[in-house]
Amino acid sequence: MTTHVEATFANGVLTPDQPLPLAEQTRVRLTIEPIEEWSPEGAANALQRMLARLKERPIHGDGIKYTRDELHERR
Repeated sequence: MTTHVEATFANGVLTPDQPLPLAEQTRVRLTIEPIEEWSPEGAANALQRMLARLKERPIHGDGIKYTRDELHERR
């Protein structure tokens, strides 16, 4: 059985955000993946990184432009 839960780490102890469906003394294997909290500053930084990436490698729309009839051609 695999269960995914979120937990908080404080004072050296992981505390699950919800009760776990486990018997006492059950041994488990943990994979720790930090959850990045959303913040206006973090969102602004992500947007700036994305815009910088687009400046480095712009997306060009100079390819073939098909008409509506060509796009919906039925054979």
